[in-house]
Amino acid sequence: MIDNARSMLEEGRHIASERIAGVNDNLHISHYHEFYEIYYLESGERYHLIEDQLYHLTPGQFIIFKPYMLHRSYGDKDMPFCRLLIYFRSGALLSPKLDAVMQAASGAYQLSAQDNTIFYQCMNRILLEQKSPQQFHAEYLSSLLNTMLIHLLRSKKDPVEQNKKNRVTKVISYLSKHYAESMSLQELSRQFYVSPYHLCREFKLYANVTIIQYLNAVRIIEAQKMLLSTKKSITQISSEVGFDSITHFERVFKKITGSTPRAARKINL
Repeated sequence: MIDNARSMLEEGRHIASERIAGVNDNLHISHYHEFYEIYYLESGERYHLIEDQLYHLTPGQFIIFKPYMLHRSYGDKDMPFCRLLIYFRSGALLSPKLDAVMQAASGAYQLSAQDNTIFYQCMNRILLEQKSPQQFHAEYLSSLLNTMLIHLLRSKKDPVEQNKKNRVTKVISYLSKHYAESMSLQELSRQFYVSPYHLCREFKLYANVTIIQYLNAVRIIEAQKMLLSTKKSITQISSEVGFDSITHFERVFKKITGSTPRAARKINL
Protein backbone atom coordinates (compact mmCIF):
# COMPACT_ATOMS: atom_id res chain seq x y z
CA MET A 1 0.00 0.00 0.00
CA ILE A 2 1.29 3.46 -0.94
CA ASP A 3 2.20 5.58 2.08
CA ASN A 4 1.01 9.01 0.88
CA ALA A 5 1.67 10.70 4.22
CA ARG A 6 5.31 9.60 4.14
CA SER A 7 5.63 10.92 0.58
CA MET A 8 4.39 14.32 1.80
CA LEU A 9 7.11 14.46 4.46
CA GLU A 10 9.74 13.45 1.93
CA GLU A 11 8.55 16.36 -0.23
CA GLY A 12 9.42 18.77 2.58
CA ARG A 13 6.35 19.02 4.81
CA HIS A 14 6.73 18.79 8.57
CA ILE A 15 3.24 17.39 9.26
CA ALA A 16 1.21 14.88 7.22
CA SER A 17 -1.93 12.84 7.87
CA GLU A 18 -3.77 9.97 6.24
CA ARG A 19 -6.77 7.73 6.92
CA ILE A 20 -6.27 4.19 5.68
CA ALA A 21 -8.66 1.24 5.71
CA GLY A 22 -7.64 -2.28 4.82
CA VAL A 23 -7.94 -6.03 5.24
CA ASN A 24 -4.93 -8.33 5.57
CA ASP A 25 -2.73 -5.25 5.15
CA ASN A 26 0.20 -6.48 7.21
CA LEU A 27 3.76 -5.25 7.51
CA HIS A 28 5.84 -8.36 7.00
CA ILE A 29 9.10 -6.79 8.09
CA SER A 30 9.79 -4.43 10.99
CA HIS A 31 10.59 -0.95 9.74
CA TYR A 32 11.38 2.49 11.13
CA HIS A 33 11.39 6.10 9.99
CA GLU A 34 13.15 9.34 10.86
CA PHE A 35 10.01 11.10 12.13
CA TYR A 36 7.28 10.68 14.73
CA GLU A 37 4.15 8.67 14.05
CA ILE A 38 0.80 8.62 15.85
CA TYR A 39 -1.26 5.59 14.87
CA TYR A 40 -4.91 5.84 16.01
CA LEU A 41 -7.05 2.72 15.50
CA GLU A 42 -10.59 3.68 14.50
CA SER A 43 -12.02 0.19 13.90
CA GLY A 44 -10.94 -3.44 13.91
CA GLU A 45 -8.05 -4.95 15.86
CA ARG A 46 -4.30 -4.83 15.27
CA TYR A 47 -1.14 -6.23 16.77
CA HIS A 48 1.97 -4.04 17.00
CA LEU A 49 5.42 -5.42 17.64
CA ILE A 50 7.50 -2.46 18.88
CA GLU A 51 11.08 -3.56 19.41
CA ASP A 52 10.64 -6.19 22.16
CA GLN A 53 7.05 -5.24 23.10
CA LEU A 54 3.84 -6.66 21.64
CA TYR A 55 0.53 -4.77 21.92
CA HIS A 56 -3.01 -5.71 20.93
CA LEU A 57 -4.82 -2.53 19.86
CA THR A 58 -8.61 -2.07 19.86
CA PRO A 59 -10.65 0.95 18.61
CA GLY A 60 -9.94 4.21 20.42
CA GLN A 61 -6.42 3.19 21.38
CA PHE A 62 -3.32 4.67 19.78
CA ILE A 63 0.45 4.29 19.58
CA ILE A 64 3.18 6.91 19.51
CA PHE A 65 6.35 5.92 17.67
CA LYS A 66 9.42 8.07 18.17
CA PRO A 67 11.95 8.40 15.32
CA TYR A 68 14.12 5.34 14.62
CA MET A 69 11.88 2.93 16.54
CA LEU A 70 11.60 -0.52 14.96
CA HIS A 71 8.00 -1.71 14.64
CA ARG A 72 5.57 -3.67 12.54
CA SER A 73 1.78 -3.93 12.42
CA TYR A 74 -0.33 -6.95 11.56
CA GLY A 75 -3.79 -8.38 12.17
CA ASP A 76 -5.80 -11.58 12.18
CA LYS A 77 -6.76 -13.00 8.81
CA ASP A 78 -9.67 -11.17 7.10
CA MET A 79 -10.05 -8.68 9.97
CA PRO A 80 -10.95 -5.27 8.43
CA PHE A 81 -9.57 -2.20 10.16
CA CYS A 82 -9.20 1.54 9.77
CA ARG A 83 -6.51 3.79 11.23
CA LEU A 84 -5.80 7.50 11.26
CA LEU A 85 -2.12 8.42 11.00
CA ILE A 86 -0.18 11.58 11.70
CA TYR A 87 3.49 11.85 10.82
CA PHE A 88 5.52 14.83 11.99
CA ARG A 89 9.13 15.91 12.26
CA SER A 90 10.80 17.39 15.33
CA GLY A 91 10.86 20.74 13.55
CA ALA A 92 7.07 20.92 13.82
CA LEU A 93 7.23 20.99 17.64
CA LEU A 94 7.14 24.21 19.63
CA SER A 95 10.32 23.61 21.59
CA PRO A 96 13.20 21.20 22.20
CA LYS A 97 11.61 20.52 25.60
CA LEU A 98 8.43 19.23 23.96
CA ASP A 99 10.54 17.14 21.59
CA ALA A 100 12.38 15.56 24.53
CA VAL A 101 9.14 14.74 26.34
CA MET A 102 7.65 13.23 23.18
CA GLN A 103 10.76 11.07 22.74
CA ALA A 104 10.01 9.56 26.14
CA ALA A 105 6.27 9.19 25.45
CA SER A 106 6.53 6.35 22.94
CA GLY A 107 4.09 3.53 23.63
CA ALA A 108 0.46 2.44 23.38
CA TYR A 109 -2.24 4.40 25.21
CA GLN A 110 -5.92 4.87 25.88
CA LEU A 111 -7.39 8.17 27.13
CA SER A 112 -10.57 8.88 29.05
CA ALA A 113 -13.65 9.44 26.87
CA GLN A 114 -13.48 13.23 27.30
CA ASP A 115 -9.75 13.53 26.64
CA ASN A 116 -9.96 11.12 23.74
CA THR A 117 -12.67 13.24 22.08
CA ILE A 118 -10.43 16.33 22.08
CA PHE A 119 -7.38 14.36 20.92
CA TYR A 120 -9.29 12.63 18.11
CA GLN A 121 -10.95 15.87 16.99
CA CYS A 122 -7.53 17.49 16.58
CA MET A 123 -6.35 14.55 14.49
CA ASN A 124 -9.39 14.87 12.23
CA ARG A 125 -8.96 18.63 11.88
CA ILE A 126 -5.36 18.13 10.78
CA LEU A 127 -6.53 15.73 8.08
CA LEU A 128 -9.35 18.09 7.01
CA GLU A 129 -6.98 21.08 6.78
CA GLN A 130 -4.54 19.02 4.77
CA LYS A 131 -7.27 18.14 2.27
CA SER A 132 -8.68 21.70 2.06
CA PRO A 133 -5.93 24.21 2.92
CA GLN A 134 -7.12 27.60 4.13
CA GLN A 135 -5.41 30.88 4.99
CA PHE A 136 -2.42 30.43 7.37
CA HIS A 137 -2.39 26.72 6.48
CA ALA A 138 1.05 25.88 7.90
CA GLU A 139 0.45 27.90 11.08
CA TYR A 140 -2.91 26.23 11.64
CA LEU A 141 -1.49 22.72 11.21
CA SER A 142 1.33 23.51 13.62
CA SER A 143 -1.13 24.95 16.14
CA LEU A 144 -3.38 21.88 15.94
CA LEU A 145 -0.50 19.44 16.30
CA ASN A 146 1.08 21.16 19.29
CA THR A 147 -2.28 21.70 20.98
CA MET A 148 -3.07 18.00 20.51
CA LEU A 149 0.28 16.87 21.89
CA ILE A 150 0.21 19.19 24.89
CA HIS A 151 -3.34 18.04 25.66
CA LEU A 152 -2.12 14.45 25.42
CA LEU A 153 0.79 15.05 27.79
CA ARG A 154 -1.49 16.79 30.31
CA SER A 155 -4.09 14.01 30.15
CA LYS A 156 -4.25 10.92 32.31
CA LYS A 157 -3.11 8.11 30.04
CA ASP A 158 -3.73 4.43 30.66
CA PRO A 159 -0.97 2.39 29.02
CA VAL A 160 -2.23 -0.46 26.86
CA GLU A 161 -1.12 -3.68 28.51
CA GLN A 162 1.67 -5.55 26.76
CA ASN A 163 1.23 -9.14 25.73
CA LYS A 164 3.18 -11.63 27.80
CA LYS A 165 6.93 -11.71 27.16
CA ASN A 166 8.29 -14.75 25.37
CA ARG A 167 11.68 -16.05 24.30
CA VAL A 168 11.72 -14.04 21.07
CA THR A 169 10.95 -10.72 22.79
CA LYS A 170 13.77 -11.50 25.21
CA VAL A 171 16.11 -12.14 22.28
CA ILE A 172 15.03 -8.85 20.68
CA SER A 173 15.74 -7.04 23.94
CA TYR A 174 19.16 -8.68 24.12
CA LEU A 175 20.01 -7.69 20.53
CA SER A 176 18.97 -4.08 21.23
CA LYS A 177 21.38 -3.89 24.17
CA HIS A 178 24.30 -5.87 22.74
CA TYR A 179 24.13 -4.98 19.03
CA ALA A 180 27.69 -3.57 19.07
CA GLU A 181 29.19 -6.86 20.25
CA SER A 182 30.38 -9.67 18.04
CA MET A 183 27.91 -12.53 18.33
CA SER A 184 27.21 -15.81 16.61
CA LEU A 185 24.00 -17.79 16.34
CA GLN A 186 25.59 -20.55 18.41
CA GLU A 187 26.46 -18.12 21.23
CA LEU A 188 22.97 -16.61 21.12
CA SER A 189 21.29 -20.01 21.24
CA ARG A 190 23.39 -21.01 24.26
CA GLN A 191 22.41 -17.73 25.95
CA PHE A 192 18.75 -18.71 25.67
CA TYR A 193 19.08 -22.47 26.17
CA VAL A 194 17.69 -23.53 22.80
CA SER A 195 19.14 -25.03 19.64
CA PRO A 196 20.14 -22.68 16.80
CA TYR A 197 17.51 -24.31 14.55
CA HIS A 198 14.63 -23.78 16.97
CA LEU A 199 15.76 -20.26 17.87
CA CYS A 200 15.85 -19.23 14.19
CA ARG A 201 12.50 -20.84 13.55
CA GLU A 202 10.81 -19.19 16.56
CA PHE A 203 12.27 -15.80 15.73
CA LYS A 204 11.21 -15.89 12.07
CA LEU A 205 7.66 -17.02 12.93
CA TYR A 206 7.24 -14.24 15.50
CA ALA A 207 9.16 -11.31 13.98
CA ASN A 208 8.86 -12.34 10.32
CA VAL A 209 12.54 -11.56 9.77
CA THR A 210 15.71 -13.50 10.50
CA ILE A 211 17.84 -12.76 13.53
CA ILE A 212 20.59 -11.34 11.30
CA GLN A 213 18.12 -9.09 9.46
CA TYR A 214 16.82 -7.72 12.76
CA LEU A 215 20.31 -7.24 14.20
CA ASN A 216 21.44 -5.41 11.06
CA ALA A 217 18.42 -3.09 11.26
CA VAL A 218 19.25 -2.22 14.90
CA ARG A 219 22.88 -1.54 13.96
CA ILE A 220 21.96 0.67 11.01
CA ILE A 221 19.52 2.69 13.14
CA GLU A 222 22.33 3.42 15.60
CA ALA A 223 24.67 4.26 12.74
CA GLN A 224 22.17 6.75 11.31
CA LYS A 225 21.90 8.46 14.68
CA MET A 226 25.67 8.73 14.93
CA LEU A 227 25.99 10.07 11.38
CA LEU A 228 23.60 12.88 12.30
CA SER A 229 24.81 13.67 15.81
CA THR A 230 28.60 13.13 15.71
CA LYS A 231 31.61 13.91 13.53
CA LYS A 232 33.02 10.41 13.85
CA SER A 233 34.35 8.85 10.68
CA ILE A 234 32.22 6.32 8.83
CA THR A 235 34.86 3.68 9.52
CA GLN A 236 34.68 4.39 13.26
CA ILE A 237 30.88 4.34 13.26
CA SER A 238 30.90 1.07 11.35
CA SER A 239 33.09 -0.52 14.01
CA GLU A 240 31.17 0.95 16.97
CA VAL A 241 27.82 -0.44 15.80
CA GLY A 242 29.23 -3.94 15.40
CA PHE A 243 30.38 -4.40 11.80
CA ASP A 244 33.74 -6.10 11.22
CA SER A 245 34.11 -4.66 7.72
CA ILE A 246 33.45 -1.18 6.34
CA THR A 247 32.51 -2.77 3.01
CA HIS A 248 29.88 -4.96 4.66
CA PHE A 249 28.59 -1.98 6.65
CA GLU A 250 28.16 0.17 3.55
CA ARG A 251 26.43 -2.65 1.67
CA VAL A 252 23.95 -3.30 4.50
CA PHE A 253 23.40 0.44 5.07
CA LYS A 254 22.45 0.99 1.43
CA LYS A 255 20.19 -2.09 1.35
CA ILE A 256 18.23 -0.88 4.38
CA THR A 257 18.16 2.89 3.83
CA GLY A 258 18.51 3.19 0.07
CA SER A 259 21.56 5.45 0.29
CA THR A 260 25.22 5.26 1.25
CA PRO A 261 26.44 6.47 4.67
CA ARG A 262 28.28 9.36 2.99
CA ALA A 263 25.18 10.45 1.09
CA ALA A 264 23.07 10.22 4.24
CA ARG A 265 25.47 12.42 6.18
CA LYS A 266 25.74 14.96 3.34
CA ILE A 267 21.94 15.29 3.00
CA ASN A 268 21.60 16.16 6.68
CA LEU A 269 24.48 18.64 6.92
